[in-house]
Amino acid sequence: MALPEIVRSVPLAEEILESHRHRAGGDDIGWDAYKAHVYRVINFARALTPQRPDRDDKLAIAAAFHDLAAFDTLDYLVPSIEAQDLWLRETGREAWSDELALVVAQHHRMAGYGPSRPYAPLVEAVRRADLIDVSQGMIRFGLPRSYVKEVRDAFGAGVFFKRVIPSGVVRAVRRLQQPGFLRPGNALVRSGHAGHDR
Repeated sequence: MALPEIVRSVPLAEEILESHRHRAGGDDIGWDAYKAHVYRVINFARALTPQRPDRDDKLAIAAAFHDLAAFDTLDYLVPSIEAQDLWLRETGREAWSDELALVVAQHHRMAGYGPSRPYAPLVEAVRRADLIDVSQGMIRFGLPRSYVKEVRDAFGAGVFFKRVIPSGVVRAVRRLQQPGFLRPGNALVRSGHAGHDR
């Protein structure tokens, strides 16, 4: 398997992340940890899907937004998709809205996103990339252990899972929130993208 070179700086992702830094509520360590997670997802997804027009831009956008609202709520798929939709409209990329909404909505799906479904290559690449990272590299979808380790070493893994996600769980318990990040179909309906996964 020919693996892409690890990308360490993605201007489009940097632009999105910097313009949304306020989402962290002043938690700069947590935000930097999220940024590292974004870069790990980008790198794993690039290794899992063939190059095609706009692939890297779409990956940068979806990765930057996929867990964006996790600093506020465990029901973060909808606000993350809504923030992404707004940014896409403001930057003249609204044509990508349905595809990237699916990427965000489906990225926690445990079962594979079938190859005949809409936008499958990108949706499945990000789903797998996120699972590689969340599993701490225990699941690799055929990527070499050495490559996964190199990506994780390049973008310090750990703080995001030890700090950001647990604090989101505590907030959710206090507010009696449902774990909306586990309900992709519901997130598509609530964010105005119902039916685009069929």
